[in-house]
Amino acid sequence: MTLLQFIRNLRLRQKLLLSYVIVIFLPTIVLGLYAYQSSKSSLESQFMQSADNEAKKVTLEISYRLQRQEMSMKSIAFHPAVIELMSNPNQDLYIQFKTLNDKIEPIFFNLMYMVGDMNEIMLYSESRQSELGNFITPSSAVKDKDWYQETKGSDTTKWWFEEGELFATRVIHNIEFRTVSGELYVRFDYNKIFGDFIGKVNEGNGIIITDRQNRPVLTEHVGQMDDVQLQSLSSKGTSKATISGESYLIVNKDIPQTDWILHYLIPDNQHKTGIGNILSATGIIVLICMVFLSIIIFLFSETMLKGIEKLNTKMKMVEDGDLTVVVSTNSKDEIGQLTERFGSMLKQINQLISEVYQTKITQKAAELKALQAQINPHFLYNSLSLINSKALRIDAEEISDLVNQLSRYYRTTLNKGKQVISIQDEWTNVQAYIHIQLAMHSTSFDVEFDADDKVFQFDMIHLILQPIVENAIMHGIDQKRGERGKLILRASLDGEDIVFVVEDNGVGMEPSKIARMLEYESAGYGIKNVQERLQLLFGSEYGISIHSQSGIGTSVIVRIPQYRHI
Repeated sequence: MTLLQFIRNLRLRQKLLLSYVIVIFLPTIVLGLYAYQSSKSSLESQFMQSADNEAKKVTLEISYRLQRQEMSMKSIAFHPAVIELMSNPNQDLYIQFKTLNDKIEPIFFNLMYMVGDMNEIMLYSESRQSELGNFITPSSAVKDKDWYQETKGSDTTKWWFEEGELFATRVIHNIEFRTVSGELYVRFDYNKIFGDFIGKVNEGNGIIITDRQNRPVLTEHVGQMDDVQLQSLSSKGTSKATISGESYLIVNKDIPQTDWILHYLIPDNQHKTGIGNILSATGIIVLICMVFLSIIIFLFSETMLKGIEKLNTKMKMVEDGDLTVVVSTNSKDEIGQLTERFGSMLKQINQLISEVYQTKITQKAAELKALQAQINPHFLYNSLSLINSKALRIDAEEISDLVNQLSRYYRTTLNKGKQVISIQDEWTNVQAYIHIQLAMHSTSFDVEFDADDKVFQFDMIHLILQPIVENAIMHGIDQKRGERGKLILRASLDGEDIVFVVEDNGVGMEPSKIARMLEYESAGYGIKNVQERLQLLFGSEYGISIHSQSGIGTSVIVRIPQYRHI
């Protein structure tokens, strides 16, 4: 019996055992590789730690320089005279000029000419239509600038570098109305801020500062980089890049107070010398090991791997979609058993696919029927518009009004599939619904609306008030006899909350019925559904409370926070 035949007839466990015995005779190689990897890992770890510390120092230096300038900007943006002048554009012109000349311009001139870091200061007013002095101009002059929209949407100082100019911006708030009254723009002297910074960088290392779009802000001790290389720079952790033919390790750090990223570049060859020496020492040992292992790999590839390769080929055919593959083997070792189990599994998969396929056909047929039953909203709106047009032609104003109310109701009800709606639209929706109900009831009840206009600047969950109003009409007013029904809707602010009240003078309810309404789902779109949706978004402290007296009427209170959907 040859050695190859002997190995082929061994069980997989025995083959692996033989491999372990052979590997035992190679301790020198294993120890050499371990020593090499450990030394290499230690050198790289020290190198990375040193690079990270240097990058942190540079980041802190830049942050300190920019933070010092930011304090000057805050002194302007939060100065009472600046806020007062920007927030009251309709103030007497003489008073505006006096405030500007006596209180604001001295500060600006001091910062520009005495401190010397600022080259230009400009205030852009959101509500002013013309310039005021040398430092105030309308915001319309810069609305097409990239920095304008981003600054307006932020409460922090934004730093920019465009067309060779370094500048910073931040908003000025109207404290009384909590709105943005203008923007502060300050252009800085690039050389005075970063002029002595080059000397702080270790020799041979480089600095690249970019914004979030990888546009360059500052480049020192680095060769020329094209746009493709700039765009490839990472924003986190470490990376590598080749610049002007030289390989660099790049440590990336966010610079506080800015949207800038520091890329600290260290030549890659600084840590390769020590690694090269270790590599040379272990190279001869590794070469001997490779020759010896090649013989072992050849013997095992003819035995153990042959069955694995055959099984892998079958699996690849199945992966490519051929589920009709017949998988079988005559081998009795563990690989043969694995092959047999794979064949059995494949048969079961084919059976399951057949069953799932039939289920999918049935499901798709049901979905098609559901889609066919849906109403196209645009078709509905166009139909209502056509009915309205024909009603106007025959002077049927009552029909026209009813159709318009119905169209308005469905537009806000559908809300393009969105679950959040403005309170203004929700209020319009419920008004349209009540108008339709009045027509259906021949104006048999009275309606009163009372809303604080301040609530209309906020948002809420879609379709909250209509189900409550529907219950008030159907189960309250419609059931009342001998007295004309009345429905009252109120909307008001209560501290940091918004409160809606739907009140009727219907038949009222017993306490047990109120509890059932909030705990159990009723037919249609019930109160419990509304309660769950409110508490799911806003929390358990918000939602519906019901107060009712039998024979007198019911009051449903909806409480939500002052919410704006983003």
